[in-house]
Amino acid sequence: MTRSWFQRLRGFLTRNSSLHQDDSNPERGDHEATEERQFTLADLNPDAARRQAKIGKGYARDKYTKKRLAELKEGTVTLPPHKSWSGDYTDWAADPFQDLNWRFQFHTLRWINPYLWDALDGHEDSKIEWKRIVRSWAEANLPPEQAADKYAWMDMTDGNRAIQISLGAPLIDEDDHWYADLLAAHRNWLLDDTKIVPGNHGLHQNLGLFVVSAVLRDQIGIDRSLNRLGAQVLEAFDEKGLNEEGSVAYHQINVVWWTQAQKRLKLEGYDLPQDAVDRLDKAGEAMAYLVLPDATMPQIGDGGRGRGQRRMHPLLDQVIKGQVQERDLPLFKHFPNGFTVSRSGWGHNRPFLQESHTIIRHGIDLERHSHNDRGSVHIYTRGRRWITDGGFHSYQQRNRHRNYTKSRSAHNLVDLPEQEYDKTGDVPVQLVQHEDDLHVVEILDENFQSAWWRRRVIYLPKLDTWVIWDRVKAEQHETIRQQWLMDLGVRVTQQSDTGLKLHDKSHALKMEWFGDVPALDIAKGDRNSQSKRGLIGIGWKKMRNGTSVHANFNNDSVDSIVVITADNDAAPSIKLEEYTPMSSFNLMLERDDVIQLLHAEPRTTKLTD
Repeated sequence: MTRSWFQRLRGFLTRNSSLHQDDSNPERGDHEATEERQFTLADLNPDAARRQAKIGKGYARDKYTKKRLAELKEGTVTLPPHKSWSGDYTDWAADPFQDLNWRFQFHTLRWINPYLWDALDGHEDSKIEWKRIVRSWAEANLPPEQAADKYAWMDMTDGNRAIQISLGAPLIDEDDHWYADLLAAHRNWLLDDTKIVPGNHGLHQNLGLFVVSAVLRDQIGIDRSLNRLGAQVLEAFDEKGLNEEGSVAYHQINVVWWTQAQKRLKLEGYDLPQDAVDRLDKAGEAMAYLVLPDATMPQIGDGGRGRGQRRMHPLLDQVIKGQVQERDLPLFKHFPNGFTVSRSGWGHNRPFLQESHTIIRHGIDLERHSHNDRGSVHIYTRGRRWITDGGFHSYQQRNRHRNYTKSRSAHNLVDLPEQEYDKTGDVPVQLVQHEDDLHVVEILDENFQSAWWRRRVIYLPKLDTWVIWDRVKAEQHETIRQQWLMDLGVRVTQQSDTGLKLHDKSHALKMEWFGDVPALDIAKGDRNSQSKRGLIGIGWKKMRNGTSVHANFNNDSVDSIVVITADNDAAPSIKLEEYTPMSSFNLMLERDDVIQLLHAEPRTTKLTD
């Protein structure tokens, strides 16, 4: 290690010597806080490092550890989902795939973990290499303002790396004084409240502070991380348990991360406050409502089509298995953070896989992993997804596939392509109703330049019928586009000027338009074309062909009533009765000689015999 690097590190520690006072403990004064900022090898707690090494993907030994170790010894780094890379893995400006996520993972140093486990098994060569890599990283990236890559100190990268380097404490020899200084640099960085961000990135930062402080026997850092974590979990999940990031996949991974966080705390004799523990339990339960009857996740926001994960909550385990025991569970769930979920049932009256599931997006503009999708509706029924959205591609900024999947054009909503749209504005819920035979949610979107849009989604569980009522008012005649995206394998054929048939190998649905008559435009996705229309991202950089339907209107106002039912003899026949455009309608639904009337007006919806 060069003398200049030691000087830079010491300078960094000195410049960051002021501490935010922990008001929760008035007996701890400034003098104690300042003294506890200085650490030596004598402060290390190798036992804490060994305990913490057993938790978490990327840290704990797993089935890939031996394979990754063999690759590293050949000079190859594998950071899933990216391809493997062979090169100088102590080149801290490396960016072989021009990918931000790869750079983020590279600087977490989680990929050196196979060396750690091999060293803990007694192999001196792996011990030497683990320390060489960590020390090389420190030379190139401390102090932070002189880092070889700005991603070296990006939020979440810092916390993940703090954990990884802390786990190496059992490998440290008596002359490795640089190591205590490196841990101190991470502890001091993460102790600074101004460095901590919201969301899951902040969770990883606070966990990094907890682990590095535990390994340094630093009570100040431990207390600061505990206080932050206890408050943060209440922000991460709303009162009903829904995560703040606008993504089903990130809801699940946040529950996993927070559960692991609680385990880390317990290993050192701590725990989250009881209200935080209760909120985390609600988050696990919420996932049971979000997952589809086939146990996969709807693609809302960033994330692929993976399965729900077991052991997060007893109800979720039952849903994944398709055997829900409770018979009085609600079929309607409204979450303040922006999702409303409807189910036809829980598998008690028909096979669980064949139940229907609907999600509507609404609310404030959620940051980080949400898409521009508020007002969009997803429909799963008869064993598959039918109406979905553009899915997920990657985190690569300015990538055309990424931009498409996040955009309004990739979602089932109304757009006015000639107008500017404020994607940061609120899309509030104006009406919520839920009875045994009627589920209703209505949103209002006033974020267009000079127009408003109301959408009321009505689901009739006993009839397995959806009614989507859109009203749009603009200041002049222009294109008003109602967008629908059909899932992979769903064929779309036009049956009439106002009717479509959606079908796969086994089942069929029909869509009928009442009220204003649109011009229907059907386009199959094509990955080889310049247009992104109709494409669906099903996972990391995997775009597949779906089918896009545009119901186009050209007017200064639109009143559209779309009815979606099964295309079989069991489906009700539908007839529009009384109708006042932009105000109310009556739909007559007849099945098995039983007639029901669906009445919608501005402030209520009723279903009567």
